[in-house]
Amino acid sequence: MPTYRKHLQKYKAGDYKVRSDESGLTVMNSETRLDWKGNKVAVSEWEEKHPQLIIYPRNDKISVNNPRVTPEDDAELDFSEVKVSDL
Repeated sequence: MPTYRKHLQKYKAGDYKVRSDESGLTVMNSETRLDWKGNKVAVSEWEEKHPQLIIYPRNDKISVNNPRVTPEDDAELDFSEVKVSDL
């Protein structure tokens, strides 16, 4: 055996071969990682989740500070049909 592949021939107790979900390569389990989608991929294929995919929603203040009826809207209101019991 050539000497440049000796690092691949070392025995590790409990290590086994798995197939990468991304490319289908057969690699040892110690050389794999789980990506953010839950796939088991080789270390060379692993990529971090993009920060823009993580959204932190904020509560918006959507109420009006001082709501008032404008004078134009007052002219359109018909107060003759409003009863005291409706108030």
